[in-house]
Amino acid sequence: MKKQFIAVEGPIGVGKSSLTHKLSQTYNFYEEKEIITENPFLSDFYEDISKWSFQTEMFFLCNRYKQFQDLALIEQGIVSDYHIHKNKIFANNTLTSSEYNKFSRIYDILTEDLEMPNIIIFLDAELATLKARIAHRNRSFEHQIADDYLLNLKRDYNAYYESLKAEGARVIRIDTTQLDFMKYDEDYQYILELVNPLIGGQDYE
Repeated sequence: MKKQFIAVEGPIGVGKSSLTHKLSQTYNFYEEKEIITENPFLSDFYEDISKWSFQTEMFFLCNRYKQFQDLALIEQGIVSDYHIHKNKIFANNTLTSSEYNKFSRIYDILTEDLEMPNIIIFLDAELATLKARIAHRNRSFEHQIADDYLLNLKRDYNAYYESLKAEGARVIRIDTTQLDFMKYDEDYQYILELVNPLIGGQDYE
């Protein structure tokens, strides 16, 4: 039977890494962590997106490609705090049309043979909640993130979710605005009640 490969996705600050860690412990799955702080262009990117976007997005793409390659060797279930498709979502918001076309062609070549997640959990939250969570974790390079940038990511993630749902993919969207699954076990149990049917191979309605 094909192994379970879960990706947790959503806009910046929504709680992807926190939920990934808890799910990996609950299901005894391998935990795949996204490379963020190692990107040498990230601080410059948030100060001048138009100038540094292509370098930033290419660094992320190449690193995530290598990480997904390595995941093919993992035999147990996997839960990842990102899906490599997020590269196209972010790039679409930061690159010029010419740059995005080049980036998209490279993405398609790199990912054509990769094993992809077969379950995707989309987390979302209201803008004020995202901003509060970003401020709480206090990453210096995230201080300059504009509201419009976050709103565009929310929009594009929701569009991606709807497209996958229409295709019949095993996906779920969870609004975490009123949830604190790290602090309150009942909130985490609520999420598990939504996710467990997907893990069991059932459709979530």
